[in-house]
Amino acid sequence: MFKKTSILFLVSALFFTQNIAYPSDVFTLDPLIKEARNNNPDILAAKKRWEAALARIPLSKSLDDPTLGFTFERIPRGTLKLNKTMPDDRMLTLSQFLPLFGKLSLKGKIAVIESQMFAAEYKAKELEVISQVSNAYYELFMNYKEGELNQESLDFLEGIARVAEAKYVVGDISQEELYKIHLEIARLNNSVQNTEQERSSKETRLNILLNRDSESPLGIPQLSEEASFNVDIKSLYQSTIMNQPELLIFSYAIEKNKNAKLLAKKSFFPDLMASFVQRGIASGALGPWDIMLSFNIPLWFWAKQKYQVKEAIANLEEAEATYKAIQNKTFAEVKDLAVKIGISKNKIKLYKTSLIPILESSIESSLSAFGSGRGDFMMLLDSKRMLVETKMNYYKALVEYNMDLADLERQVGGNLRGVKNEK
Repeated sequence: MFKKTSILFLVSALFFTQNIAYPSDVFTLDPLIKEARNNNPDILAAKKRWEAALARIPLSKSLDDPTLGFTFERIPRGTLKLNKTMPDDRMLTLSQFLPLFGKLSLKGKIAVIESQMFAAEYKAKELEVISQVSNAYYELFMNYKEGELNQESLDFLEGIARVAEAKYVVGDISQEELYKIHLEIARLNNSVQNTEQERSSKETRLNILLNRDSESPLGIPQLSEEASFNVDIKSLYQSTIMNQPELLIFSYAIEKNKNAKLLAKKSFFPDLMASFVQRGIASGALGPWDIMLSFNIPLWFWAKQKYQVKEAIANLEEAEATYKAIQNKTFAEVKDLAVKIGISKNKIKLYKTSLIPILESSIESSLSAFGSGRGDFMMLLDSKRMLVETKMNYYKALVEYNMDLADLERQVGGNLRGVKNEK
């Protein structure tokens, strides 16, 4: 009779711990990413730098302000009587500096390219923050799963401990076995408490990335257990070249320095200063007028313009070399992350389709053995511990898969979760 009661208790304890009640308020990652885009201060600052660069485009293409001047010539000595000057000696001068040979249009092109570089920096910051938000979310998810599994084990062991204590009284198990159960309960109690304390710091990190109050309440993160990402590595390389912000920045830097080189070469050509002079102002009738055209002479080309061209060439070659170095580094990181994702997928499949079902069957067999009086009490505990550890490793592999995918999206420069799978 006692054995039947014990087994019934164990079975009910097992199924009770499989259906632990948790709060119903859950949240997903996509709304957090949208919130981060709208509210994260680093993203907003990068966006404003881009907007400021856009505002500089018309400024760079504009002419310098004209100069308006008044001239009174041949004022009588020892006086300040301007009305004593001759009408033709009272002049209004309007002057305008005019860069020639397409210099203004080149400055405009450079400003446009600079704005594109700031746009790429804005995108880079956005991808960086999204990756941080994603990883913080996955870490919080893992924390909840770890706490859930530890609490499940704790409840299961506490149920077993009550049965074990009764069995110890009648001499069915040894004192050493009972001690092992209580030691395991003490360890799990400590793990549950540590997990709850760690959760607070992870929630604070996520709140700060979202620009919320650091202690704002969060729900329980949810994560799809589908792991089907499988895109050809060549497609990833191509996407990296087209979308990766850092590569885009230096591709724009190459274009900028090409135009800067052309602009430096145009510094060998003169610019024009045009002036219009109207005589006879304030005399009741306008007098004759003058036009003056003057050019600057790039006379010191051996010490100025020549070295402007040399500087532009060096900057261009530096940008080209940096672009290639970053491309090589990024390709290596993309390959490494793609391999890690493949390994995580294999682990997820192994745990989900093989190890976890085998261990669950082992526990069922142990419980059946108890029902027939042939069970090993400690073997049941070991099977339960192995099942929890395997589930923990399964969720770790799932989180690693999603973290690596988030890092890969940052390296490639865009969302990869909705792309069509390729073999």
